Amino acid sequence: MKLLRSRALVLLLLPLMVLLLALSSNAAVAGPRPGASASPVRSSSLGSHPATFAGPAATGCASRCHLLSGPFFSPSTATSSTMAGSAAPSRTLPSGQMPRAVPLMRALRRGSSRPVIPTVSCQPMSAGCDSISMSAGRATGVKGLDAVDSAEMRTNVLHTDVEPPDQGLCVGDGYVVETNNIGEILVFNKALQRRSAVIPLDTVMGLTKRGWSSGGDPSCLFDYSNGGHWFFTEIVSSTPEAKGGPFAGCFAAKADSCYEGIAVTTGKSPFGPYHVYFLNANYNPAEPGYPYLLNDFAKIGTSRDAFLLFYDEFPLSSKAPGLGGGFFNGAQEMAFNKTAMERGLAVTRAGRPNPQFTVARENMGLLPTPDGTCFRDDKYHEPGVTCWYSVIPAQAPDPTQYDNSRGGSAFMLGTLDYYGLGDNRLAVWDWTGLKALDSDGCSACRAIRFSGQLFSGVERYYGEGFLAAQKAGPIPLGNECGKAGLSTGKPPVAHCPEGGLATNGDNFTEVSQAQGDLWGGVSTEIDQTYASSPSSPEVHQGVAYWVVGTRSFDRSGRFSLASQGYVTAAHEELEFPVMAAEGGRADGGNGHALMAFTLSGNGGPGAADNGGFYPSTAYGTLTATSGRLLGSVVHIVDLGQSPQDGFTEYLGYPGPTRPRWGDYGAATFVPWSGGRIYFANEYIPYRTCVPPQFKLVVGTCNGTRDGFANWGTSVNYAVP
Repeated sequence: MKLLRSRALVLLLLPLMVLLLALSSNAAVAGPRPGASASPVRSSSLGSHPATFAGPAATGCASRCHLLSGPFFSPSTATSSTMAGSAAPSRTLPSGQMPRAVPLMRALRRGSSRPVIPTVSCQPMSAGCDSISMSAGRATGVKGLDAVDSAEMRTNVLHTDVEPPDQGLCVGDGYVVETNNIGEILVFNKALQRRSAVIPLDTVMGLTKRGWSSGGDPSCLFDYSNGGHWFFTEIVSSTPEAKGGPFAGCFAAKADSCYEGIAVTTGKSPFGPYHVYFLNANYNPAEPGYPYLLNDFAKIGTSRDAFLLFYDEFPLSSKAPGLGGGFFNGAQEMAFNKTAMERGLAVTRAGRPNPQFTVARENMGLLPTPDGTCFRDDKYHEPGVTCWYSVIPAQAPDPTQYDNSRGGSAFMLGTLDYYGLGDNRLAVWDWTGLKALDSDGCSACRAIRFSGQLFSGVERYYGEGFLAAQKAGPIPLGNECGKAGLSTGKPPVAHCPEGGLATNGDNFTEVSQAQGDLWGGVSTEIDQTYASSPSSPEVHQGVAYWVVGTRSFDRSGRFSLASQGYVTAAHEELEFPVMAAEGGRADGGNGHALMAFTLSGNGGPGAADNGGFYPSTAYGTLTATSGRLLGSVVHIVDLGQSPQDGFTEYLGYPGPTRPRWGDYGAATFVPWSGGRIYFANEYIPYRTCVPPQFKLVVGTCNGTRDGFANWGTSVNYAVP
């Protein structure tokens, strides 16, 4: 759940958040160097399972269930949102998410167990340590949405600032669309010239007229099938914005109030009109945690046959705990009949479930893991620990990259760091037989299977919410944190120090499918070693990534590990990686891929890079077999201008603080575009002012920031 500051400066938090924070301060020991894992990579089966349910999407289970409703028609937003002119303005138009679902019991670290942190050599430089270039390379970027846009959005009735600015990005038919918390989109053309003002997802989904509200965690994609359609998703609460929105409903554990909104354009314009569907998180009265279940962090994808949607399921009330009495029910995977959604078919017909609108659903909370089950882990015998989590569907950029083997396939990746001590395992999951979704009433859906494969001995990862450093600079909000009501004490602390950026956990936030491979990376702590101080490695935030081959799956039903590696910036930090790969030469690609992230840092012990970097948008390029960034170079495309100076940097100081940053970015390849990969990340776009220009109001510092937040986003493309 996001953190949000109301106009009365009231911060509403889920009690669940406390359970999600990692509480250990155990020391770490060095792990294997890249390319020299402690043991060879091995693979094993995770089993093949029938779908938990396959049948009408209106139900979602055998009886007494109501999973999906709609469509509800929402008119085009083009007339109200189109802006004059073609050039991107120099700033946006005038006018908190909880950690991604990490296993709840990571706080159970006990005894002498210590995380094992991977190590790379930066002196001499080896694979996994990368230099930083101030050149943007072959990239172009513009300013996207920022804190002022979010605060001034007309549907943001009671609240102003929201952190973090989670991003989605989708591209197609000559348009580029950025999505952002708390629920807004911005439309560009393919040259990144603005084609709209800020459009609330409340408007796109028709929430205002229903008396409902946006809950954020947006995702979007463009699907070329059936003439071309855009999909927009976000958490939705059945409570009105004027009465607190999701913070008085879904996030406050109000019964039967959590939904996932799914808006599908009727044609290929991102402005709509739209057919809107609502997935009810509390669709099944028999589900543990009902009716207080949250659909957290939905990510989406498509295959030839299916619209894929994943979310992690959290019971929010102690009155109704989840599986085994815990407070996490695991990953929920759904594959809807894509053609039915793109045709705008009704979920019900004549009061009965429409047999042409089908779904396959897998409740991964019921599947065993290598370390136990969601009901009881093998180590501490607790519920909610060893649950499959954040098993993200892969998104292909166009129909030529779909995998149509085995009756229509779709793929997912997941990590397995259940105890927050690091891990060296990777799970790959597949749907097969998805063409059966087109059968009337799902009559052929017995052919649908959900299967998995485990890779053990892969490059180790460990990422537990490490606070990544940033360059020192002006923090006018921090200097007035007491006056702003953010600090504690008697009297409250008047001035708060600059903080870092929260990097959450080591789970996937996006997976790309292209070239017969799956591409994904996760955050990890990495020890950088230097010859000048061999016994004192620098601990930084970096990336572990994997390229998983699917061609072998087509032939034999087993995946292969094509490549793996680490990416770190020497002396600095990388946050929230996303990856996208080009297609083949037939659709304009050359087989390269791009990894994008936020770069920050303070230069390490020697204050390298003139004291480091303010949060900036950066990227590198690689191939399916390179095992590292090409040239070992990280390019900065949008240079940060100030430190992050938002309210979550200081809230509760001098106690522990959790300075929120963008929980995810996005990247996607666009076929027939000359090889462009578009990507979006967070950075700090403007130099901040100080009093008397700085004030605790919306649009301070000449409208370049808010008094309580200064985040911004960038939208970019590069030809890797």
